[in-house]
Amino acid sequence: MAKEPIEIRYRFTHAGDPAMAIGFTVRLDPDTLEHMSPGTEAPPEWTRLEAEQCSHCPLDPAQHTHCPIALSVVELVEAFNPLLSFSEFEVTVETPERTITRRTSIQKALSSLLGLYMATSGCPNMGLLKPMARFHLPFATKEETIFRAASSYLLGQYLLRQRGLSCDLEMNGLYEAYQRIHKVNMGMAKRLRRIARGDANINAIVLLDLFAHEMPSAIDLKMRDLEYLFRAYFEEAAAEGVRVPQGQDS
Repeated sequence: MAKEPIEIRYRFTHAGDPAMAIGFTVRLDPDTLEHMSPGTEAPPEWTRLEAEQCSHCPLDPAQHTHCPIALSVVELVEAFNPLLSFSEFEVTVETPERTITRRTSIQKALSSLLGLYMATSGCPNMGLLKPMARFHLPFATKEETIFRAASSYLLGQYLLRQRGLSCDLEMNGLYEAYQRIHKVNMGMAKRLRRIARGDANINAIVLLDLFAHEMPSAIDLKMRDLEYLFRAYFEEAAAEGVRVPQGQDS
């Protein structure tokens, strides 16, 4: 029996005009966790791979005529292209596990949805984010994002080790991944500037990139700030006679 797609629904309602409402449903393939896009018959020029191909993009334009991220967000970008960043919307997000409603600026709401589209677009540089996309958390804070990114990455490394493959417990690969993601965000911003009327889409990407750009330097610092969450781990290790290094038991 075929698995049903995983559906995540966003509904945007303008705070000053309830009649101005629009909805998007992201359908994820339950096996690949890629966005099941219906496709666009005549994709706009800005979606062509060579229009603003990222310097580290491994795709060959001869085989991939269009950027997978750009293709996945065409409808979304066109719907919100005229809007300004600080337009207020009430946003309702339905995931398989919960429903979240928040009143916020369109740039913050779009940032959350664009991040979901980008992670599941099939872009080779974004695949590391698929587990987080499966358990999508709209409007996540920096601390929540760091916690989820580190936890997801380390679980992946554990599963690699279970298969007898090399793993990266030092998380060097996570730093490198976010450096690649930063370049992707910059490439998308360049594409969107080509067609921008309002600034909501571009600033949504800028908000996304604040996380990606700061992540490599913030991971160690912020994870130290989160050590208090794991005090029970340190206490149990100390009770068993395992020496806990200074600064990690508080």
